[in-house]
Amino acid sequence: MTDELKRFLRQLRERHVPRTAVLYLGAGWVALEFIGFVVDNYAVDRALLDVSLLLIAVGFPIALIVTWFHGVPGRQTIPRAEAVMVSALLLSAVLGSTWILMQQTPEPREAFLAPAGTPPSDLGEGSVAVLPLANNTGADSLDWLGPGLADMLTTNLAQFSTLRVVSAQRLLDLMRQAGRGETESIPEDQALRIASQSGARTLVRGSFMVIGDEVRVDVQIIDLEDGTIEAAEQSRGSDVFALVDDVSAKLSSDLLGQTITPTELTSVARLATGSLDAYREYQEGLLAERRFLYEQAESHFRRAVELDSTFALAWLRLADRANTAQEAVFAYVKADQYKEKASERDRFMIEAMFAAELSGDLEEGQRLLQELIERYPDEKEARYQLGVFYDGQGRAEEGRRVIEEAVRLDPYFAPGINHLAYMAGRRGDEVGADTLSLRYLELEPGQANPHDSRAEILEMVGRHEEARAEFREALRIEPGFLASYEHLVRSYLRENDPRGARAALEPYMEVEDPDASVWVRRLQGDTYVAQGRYRDGLAAYRRAAERAAELGRGDLRLAPLLESAGFANVTGAYDEAEEAYYDADEIDPLNQNVLFGLLAVYGQQERIDEMLAVRDSAAARFDSAPSLIRDRAEILLRLADGIIAFYRDDAAAAVGLFDESRELAGAPRPNAFPGLGEESLALIEAGQASEALGLTKTLETISGAGNRFAPFPLHAALYLRGRAHEALGEQTLAAASYEKLLELAGDGVREAVFMRDTPERLARLRADAGA
Repeated sequence: MTDELKRFLRQLRERHVPRTAVLYLGAGWVALEFIGFVVDNYAVDRALLDVSLLLIAVGFPIALIVTWFHGVPGRQTIPRAEAVMVSALLLSAVLGSTWILMQQTPEPREAFLAPAGTPPSDLGEGSVAVLPLANNTGADSLDWLGPGLADMLTTNLAQFSTLRVVSAQRLLDLMRQAGRGETESIPEDQALRIASQSGARTLVRGSFMVIGDEVRVDVQIIDLEDGTIEAAEQSRGSDVFALVDDVSAKLSSDLLGQTITPTELTSVARLATGSLDAYREYQEGLLAERRFLYEQAESHFRRAVELDSTFALAWLRLADRANTAQEAVFAYVKADQYKEKASERDRFMIEAMFAAELSGDLEEGQRLLQELIERYPDEKEARYQLGVFYDGQGRAEEGRRVIEEAVRLDPYFAPGINHLAYMAGRRGDEVGADTLSLRYLELEPGQANPHDSRAEILEMVGRHEEARAEFREALRIEPGFLASYEHLVRSYLRENDPRGARAALEPYMEVEDPDASVWVRRLQGDTYVAQGRYRDGLAAYRRAAERAAELGRGDLRLAPLLESAGFANVTGAYDEAEEAYYDADEIDPLNQNVLFGLLAVYGQQERIDEMLAVRDSAAARFDSAPSLIRDRAEILLRLADGIIAFYRDDAAAAVGLFDESRELAGAPRPNAFPGLGEESLALIEAGQASEALGLTKTLETISGAGNRFAPFPLHAALYLRGRAHEALGEQTLAAASYEKLLELAGDGVREAVFMRDTPERLARLRADAGA
């Protein structure tokens, strides 16, 4: 040790610098603990704690500086160095405190706890509500854990039949109605009112903080009749799930008046997931889904099941968001396989969606949803899903009634209000649609979907420019919001303005969002196809597939691969079509579009042996697929046989096989079905042109179905309609169909192999009419 260092250390001791440091740190810790207690228990703004922490941190070096310069006896002066350092630190404290206090937080909406005149339902003795736990860690990255812990506690307490536990979702709804986000601090009086509004008689609320590698949870049981604290519990540990089980057992003992041990509970890890990281991804996926950010939600759900392959609820959510048929089937099967790792309420939802979406048994899905509602009267999500099912079946009034029940349970239930707005627009209720869409905008400020939904409703009532402005606003808010790109382009293509659609897309062609960068190229392809520029459309779809490949996203590459394959086939680029279909097959081996696409590619070249090989390969693949795919295999293979018969020039056999496959599927003509083009031509050649006309109407509706306007089905429908009218001897109607096709596609129809004879057919009809 050098002499200078020894002299410096001696001076530190003589001037009492180490003692000052120890005393300051001890006093600072006591002050922070006291301020933290006040913030947690008396609804004081958390900014007080943040400012205090800053001031104590800045004060530490000031205390050491002052001690160094004035820690020795004698006459004291303030050296220039001391003045400069202390002044700089004081200035930083003032600026930092000002910045913290001036941070803007969203103003809470006006509290609204129930529709006027609707009193809360008393859930009776043993009823309890668990509010999200306050995050006292100071780390925003752990905000998700507050509602997550409340959800886990709710799941555990619900295991006791003598306790009636308010669902976590119901309490989140009431919090939102009160103007509070799920991660916000809630003042004591408002917490009591929210819990009382749920109908519960007892409230559990608390907080969590991180101490080293451990989490500490503090909870209180509050009697909602008089606001008194009946019990308080604390638990601490490094395993969050074991911690929740321990707290749940203590709370259950207090609520039931008997000793409950954690081993008497089914561990929360067995009712959801044993991976905290997987649970976090799931919770964040739900938040993204509620904001209609489906691509983000899908990413979170996919990471959740990667972290825990037995997480049933995450599999179910992933099935809803899957991009490929194979992934959707796999996810539904996994959700069903692990459904015992879910609460009763969640099992009902898994079984209902499994029945409706995978088994195709909509009636069973509806029955399960109805039973779920009967068991859990506050079940808003089941009501909404049931209403959507009814609406999709054309039972609009029943659907509206059930969704309105969901909205009565939660007047801030944005998805329900949004769906009701669409239903009002469809039935011509302009005032209702306008009012409800504005209400949705008000409920979800700063989100893309409310602007997109309002734009669609404005389109319904003919306010097109306003609608386009709203689509653009949605994209300004969220450049990755794919539906608005589709809707914006659709608004032009519906008016037969493909150039306007392309111009509208131009500002977004270099968008950074990876999903959107692929999507806009696909939509650009639609604008070319709408003009009959099928080869330019093919090039755009090819660019979209290449962009997805650059991103390393097979899931994004699948759709443009299928589109480029389809238009390569349409334009006679058969080698390219074949290669693209096989590339798509590697991504999604159960995709039926690959099967039927390859059959068409080989059929148009009269390569019947290759068609039979594709059919047999598909049959072998179906045999090794999950049982639900095997159950549908006969339908698909019968349909494949019909397509093969058509290309063998046996129209009568083809029609018979198409009929058999439709009968097996319960989809009589003219319902939408794969292979509509081949089926229509087979009917015409078999002398059943009047039935083909019905199919052309179905094919035409496909263009305008969904978010995206697909122009080619309309072109194909016009050509096939012309052929059917010709076969029926209705020459004027046939000519009108061909004229309309040429008006849309121009001379570009010559690029399409099966429609290239349109100009000659029209010329012949006109010549016959003139004769």
